[in-house]
Amino acid sequence: MNLLEVLLVTCLLSTCFGDDGGGRVWKTVPRRPYLKNDFESTPLQIQTDSRLGDTVYIEVYPVVDQYSIQISNIRESSTFIVLTAPGIQSDLIMNHFNLTGPIHEWKISKDNKYSKFKISCDGIEKIYDFPSSDQDTWKRQVDEIKFMPFDTATSRYKDSNWTWQDLAQVRLPNRLSLYPIEFKTNDASAARQYTHITLYTADFKAETKVDIQWDNDDYQFWIDQCNRCDGGQSYAQTRFTNVPNDIEQTWKLELSPSQLDIHCNGVKVYSYVYNNPQYSNSACIGCTAQMNMQFEYFEFNEANDKAAVEYLTPPQCTGLPESWAGVKMEPELPLPYNSRVSVSCADGYNKTSGDSEVVCLGEENFGFNSQPICRKDCSDDKKDDDKDDNKDHDKDDDKDHDKDDDKDKDDDDDDKQDHGKDGGGSKMLYLGIGLGAGFVVGSLIGLVLYLVKAKCSRSAGRSNAGASYVVKNNKANVYS
Repeated sequence: MNLLEVLLVTCLLSTCFGDDGGGRVWKTVPRRPYLKNDFESTPLQIQTDSRLGDTVYIEVYPVVDQYSIQISNIRESSTFIVLTAPGIQSDLIMNHFNLTGPIHEWKISKDNKYSKFKISCDGIEKIYDFPSSDQDTWKRQVDEIKFMPFDTATSRYKDSNWTWQDLAQVRLPNRLSLYPIEFKTNDASAARQYTHITLYTADFKAETKVDIQWDNDDYQFWIDQCNRCDGGQSYAQTRFTNVPNDIEQTWKLELSPSQLDIHCNGVKVYSYVYNNPQYSNSACIGCTAQMNMQFEYFEFNEANDKAAVEYLTPPQCTGLPESWAGVKMEPELPLPYNSRVSVSCADGYNKTSGDSEVVCLGEENFGFNSQPICRKDCSDDKKDDDKDDNKDHDKDDDKDHDKDDDKDKDDDDDDKQDHGKDGGGSKMLYLGIGLGAGFVVGSLIGLVLYLVKAKCSRSAGRSNAGASYVVKNNKANVYS
């Protein structure tokens, strides 16, 4: 292979297709789909998974205005449905579906002729009258249906061909305390633009919003519930002006325990200090608590985000911490970020404690409840050492036996020449030699056993070294 071929192969395997070498790639920002559906002759069919969340939230788009349908509390035996339209107070309809298990199939439609909504779950149908307030709103002909950011439970839907489709993964995994959020925008139109990012905890029950908006070169910044914490500035006053004047921009949001840094095309354009002791009012305290949550996912909110086009994925898991001696993973490294992997022990090690499954959090970081610990199997080492000792001992015995035979032969010759002269002295000499050889062999066996025990103890100690941490810098050692 010549140099040109080597360079081509390297390119194909790494940067030519967006991979930075650690498994990080640029991907198109996912959007929630708009479904063409009249909501009458073709009911909306969805599948929910309560392990993801407990709320279905869709918006129904007639030709004029829109209204929303919310099914909540899916994790419980008692669910409730909320219908909301502009200018109309929500109507709460209580319902008992007696749900069991995490996976459920729903059908949602309406019947304008009889002014009814039809909602079924796993084949059990419930029919509800249109709310009495402004029934004309509910009767309008529907053109589209959209899954909203508040929808945490819907996992699949049926398209116009009645084929199940996975709902786009719009909530993107990324532990913000480990890796910054990086994305690209394209401001070719130079019109008013928004990038609205929602941050979520692992259970999606807590969230905060980060908003960057600009009109030509006028950039503004806002964090949900924090816009008056930084020195008492209001939203309109929180501006930054040193943004590089490029059509294509690469942004990075980097979170620390005290502040959020915003970079654009390699330039730090703003640092929002939310954990500053001089700001002691209740709004700032709430902001600090909110920003110090462990954010595991983020989402580009399509309703306000008009500019983001690509985002950078977190890195793969490429290695194990030093303290994980003897740990074996299936599948093997490298692993995609946020993937779950089974843990066992390599040959010659025994698992003594810890989880049998962990979560990849990039590089050498893994999430777990209890660290997997594999200890070296000392019994195998001892058996191997005993075998070696026995072989060496047998060889020594053979050598000693041959020497004794030679000596006995020489002694016999001497005895023939000096028969009767020193008979008593020879017997004492044989006794002394036998006692000495027994002492030497016994000492050697004792020394070998001591060394084997010491080696085993050191190996076991090394296999558990550093068991108090799993990831570098002592981060990310628990997952939900």
